[in-house]
Amino acid sequence: MRLQPTNPPRWAVRFLHWYCDPDLLEDLEGDLFELFDRKCQTASPAQARRHFAWWVLRSLRWSAIKKNNVLKNNTLMMSSLNLKVAARVLWRDWLNTVLNIAGITIGIICFVLMGLYVWQESTYDTFHSKKDRIYRAWLLEDYGEGQTFFNSVTPIRFESLFESDFPEFERVVQYDQRQFPVTRTQDRSISERVALLSPDFFEVFDFPFIAGSGKAPLAGKYDLVISKRYAEKYFGDLNPVGQTLQLQLDEQFVPFTITAMISDIPKNSSIQFDLAISNLLYEDLMNPRVLQAWMMVGPETYVLVNENSNIADAEEKTQDVVMRYIGEEVNRGEYNIGFQPLTDIHLNTEVPVGIAPVSNPVYVYVLGVIGLLVLLIACINYTTLAIGQSIKRAKEVGMRKILGANRKGLMAQYLSESVLIALVAMLIGTVLAIWLVPVFNRLTGADLEYTFQWQHVMVCLAVGVLVGVISGIYPAVILTNTRIMRILQASGSSPESHWVRKVMLTCQFTITVLLISSSLIMRKQIAFLQSKDLGYDYEAVVAVNMHSDTQGRMMEQMESARANAELLMTLLAKHPQVADLTTASHSFGSAGWALLGFPDKQGAFRQFRLLTVDDNYLNAFQIPIVAGRGFEAKSGLDKRQSILLNEAAVAYFGLEDPIGKKLPGENFGEHQIIGVVKDFHFQSLHEEVEPLVITQNPMPLFEGISDVNVFDSMLPKLMFKYSGSQLVQAQRILEESWEQLFPNVGLSYHFIDEAIQRQYANEARLNKLVTVATVISILIAVMGLLGLTVLVVNSREKEIGIRKVIGATRYEIFGLLAKTFSWQLVLGVTLSVPITLWLMRQWLQDFAYRVDIGVDMFISSAFIAIFVAFLVISYHAWRASRLNPVKSLRVE
Repeated sequence: MRLQPTNPPRWAVRFLHWYCDPDLLEDLEGDLFELFDRKCQTASPAQARRHFAWWVLRSLRWSAIKKNNVLKNNTLMMSSLNLKVAARVLWRDWLNTVLNIAGITIGIICFVLMGLYVWQESTYDTFHSKKDRIYRAWLLEDYGEGQTFFNSVTPIRFESLFESDFPEFERVVQYDQRQFPVTRTQDRSISERVALLSPDFFEVFDFPFIAGSGKAPLAGKYDLVISKRYAEKYFGDLNPVGQTLQLQLDEQFVPFTITAMISDIPKNSSIQFDLAISNLLYEDLMNPRVLQAWMMVGPETYVLVNENSNIADAEEKTQDVVMRYIGEEVNRGEYNIGFQPLTDIHLNTEVPVGIAPVSNPVYVYVLGVIGLLVLLIACINYTTLAIGQSIKRAKEVGMRKILGANRKGLMAQYLSESVLIALVAMLIGTVLAIWLVPVFNRLTGADLEYTFQWQHVMVCLAVGVLVGVISGIYPAVILTNTRIMRILQASGSSPESHWVRKVMLTCQFTITVLLISSSLIMRKQIAFLQSKDLGYDYEAVVAVNMHSDTQGRMMEQMESARANAELLMTLLAKHPQVADLTTASHSFGSAGWALLGFPDKQGAFRQFRLLTVDDNYLNAFQIPIVAGRGFEAKSGLDKRQSILLNEAAVAYFGLEDPIGKKLPGENFGEHQIIGVVKDFHFQSLHEEVEPLVITQNPMPLFEGISDVNVFDSMLPKLMFKYSGSQLVQAQRILEESWEQLFPNVGLSYHFIDEAIQRQYANEARLNKLVTVATVISILIAVMGLLGLTVLVVNSREKEIGIRKVIGATRYEIFGLLAKTFSWQLVLGVTLSVPITLWLMRQWLQDFAYRVDIGVDMFISSAFIAIFVAFLVISYHAWRASRLNPVKSLRVE
């Protein structure tokens, strides 16, 4: 039997022929085949073929690779020669280079700043190593007929429930925050927000420890974890571990031992705290009924899913677990438990806000798009200038082609120039952007922070190269695609470059006018929010948070705080600049006014906001009464049972003649409606005015309600109006009076007008960011228009000279130049109108009260754009009119 000859693998031979230098191929291939034949005699054919493939791969060395023209002229690599030539060309035409670098640099600054903001918002909670397995529980109670309660804060008992009934969870922890008076020496306490955490909280979340035990720092009931900045606040340079801070529990201060110090929590964390104690204290702070309640919410509950489990498996069994425990109280589907990914919390407005505020994702997307648009404007600016420059560089291209340059080499050369400009601009722009972060924060109200990381260098280089390629690819194509005869005869670029340049200029104008219009409309809406009559007088009003001397039941705390408020009012009333002293359970500008629910006589579920005040409240804020009367100072009946409604509440409850009537519930205590106040905006203008009940004694109302939601402390706030010329004096008067009465308690106060303005902080911040982007885009557009006008003047120098000889005036020369850009500007303004209308209508939908988008906004934006273009063109028209026609008509 004759054996078939064994051949080496065909793919390996082909691969050898593909990469090997022809001068080495014959000898190398012969040696490899000889080794293969020898291997066939001592091993199996399969082994010989494998060895041959390995030898081919081992022979792949730099010295054996083909040195062909493909590698020498690779258009994706900028050789040192190309860079040297590019640098010389850019230096020779320094004015155009400066304009290009300045335009892209400004675009980069805006892009980096906007990018930092978007990055910080979109990377919330991503620094935790187990972030993909961490979920926050939410609770949705839906009993029909408007009785829907959706919360991302949960009952306390969820922690033990999840641990016992859900083996899919590796850990279950809770996070809560409470206000506690805190002191180091009991000489003076400060009211601080303190987190209550589960003992194994730090096994789920990654907050780096600086000192102390990082394994179980909250294992003891009186253990405390402190942040670095609060350690410096209370202990200075002293190591805080082992030291004690005292927190007021009930009516006495209790020492807590600091077991660990953590780094300051990053700004992009939904969980924020500086002081943390163990939630084992719930047993001391809470009524046992609250600890076992299913319908009362408080802390946020987080679960860590096992690596071999899925959150969907846990969600499927929640209804079975619920029915097993409270099936006698609720029907299936009425009490729903779900889970939200940790990294989804900050930018998801569909789930109710928990302890930490969330951001509007639309704003993040808008700012990201604006950053890209401004960078795009900068790229368009470079492209239009480069296309215009092609007129001047046409002969250079022709000579290079005559001397043998191919298209790939020319494209590599011109891309080298654009990439070099982009990299220089990227370097300057990034350094300036990082340097301007504090200025940007002060200007816009943002809270950016930048930490250098080496991967940022690679990102900057990649973005710089990408910007350079995008900006320079089309001009490179235009320059290298023109025929030699056309270049040498007409000394110009291809006709198609002119319309492309005009299209790009139109796009630039469109984006710029779009940003101008949007900025003006936002500014108009925010001015409307700040100037609209809210229905009460809040100018120069100070609100002071009162404290309670007891940590007992809520009503006891309210009575204690009210007594302290009366003492403080007595001292403040002695100052003639202090007037309209009053107290209330909530102050304007604070979110979360008490929301109470009850079933009416027909069984329908009703809700209203509750405000507890004293008898001077309406007079202090000049809230008008439209029916009935207000509270009388000496009426004991008013203090016990009289209530006031706003107009929205009268309409909501269907009361045609409400005076002397009661709320439409069956279980309320004794009460009577004595008056109706005109609707006033106690919430932000994002919301319609809700039904409001005003009382001096909330107890009769609490008897008839079935649901309470309070996200703002109901302890009384003392408020007064300061009539002096300097608000600093109000602060001094308040501090002296407070120190005299409560020397061991920290003072907490704010001005109501500032709190109201903070309700629109996101909108004001967005407007400032858009305004910054608008100014930057105008600067870039001006630079582009400046460069293009220079090019037009240079290309039409002889024409201008001839027109001057035959008697053309400066105005006619201006008209000649303006005509070149007029239709692009008009078209850009026209195209921006429908886009702006759509975007701004979407934005304004978030406001219950909003301005109309008038024609004046678009006229103003068009005027700004045309005025800027007019200034640039006028300057060059004036320069062109002063040119000596003899020089411009001289034969070269």
